[in-house]
This record gives sequence, structure tokens and C-alpha cells, in this order.
Amino acid sequence: MESDNVKTPSQLADEARQAGRDAVEAAQGYAAEARRVGAEAMQSIRPSIEDAKATGREGLDTLKGIAGDARDIAGDAAATGRAYAKDAVNAAGKKLHAAEGRMQRTQEACARYIADEPVKATLIAAAAGAAVTALLLSALRGRR
Repeated sequence: MESDNVKTPSQLADEARQAGRDAVEAAQGYAAEARRVGAEAMQSIRPSIEDAKATGREGLDTLKGIAGDARDIAGDAAATGRAYAKDAVNAAGKKLHAAEGRMQRTQEACARYIADEPVKATLIAAAAGAAVTALLLSALRGRR
């Protein structure tokens, strides 16, 4: 049984050319659709990218602010420490100066008392010396 549907080589070539043209046209359609989808994806992603960039900038600004605050706090702490140290040194100096003044006044008072009452001063000095000697001897005996 012979087929009535026999095609000549030129018909086959025409059909192949047509199939090729259809394939190219379909590929062009797919490429155009892919471009359109890609463009839409970029349009939908772009605001998210911009938001991410803005959030990054805000985060960086916040970190810079925190670092500046930390520097300021450290500087304030150092200044406070220096002020406390300076106040302590000044207070110690004032107390030493006051003690020196009291010692000077006591020395002057003793010198006046000795000049005014030489006999009494000698007796008081001898009694004080004897008391100190007795305390030292009792301390030495207590150790033995």
C-alpha cells in the first residue's frame, strides 16, 4: 500500500524552513517575555534595595553617634577623675599646711613658756622624760 501523502524534497525543505521560522519566532517571543519579566523584577526589587541602602546609612550614622557619645563619656570620666585627684591633692596640701601651722604655733608657745618659766619647763621636761623611760622599760620587760 502506497501512501498518497508523499512529499517532494522541495516541500520537505519548505516545511523545514517554516518550522525553523516558527522556532525563531517562538524563541524571540520567549526572549521578549524574559526581558519583560526581568524588567518587572528589577522594578519591584529597586525599592527594597533603596530601603536597604537607607537602613545601612542610618545604622552607620547611629554607630557614629554612639562612638562619639562613648568618646565624650570617656573624656568626661577622665576629666572628673583628674578633678577629684586635684581636689584630693589640694585638700591634703591644706591639711598639711594647717598641721604645719599648728606645729609652728605649738613650738612658739613652748619656746615662750620655756622663756617665761624656765624652772617649771625643766621640771616638766624631766618628768616627761622619766615617764617615757618608765613606759619603754615596762614595754621591754613585757616582751621578756
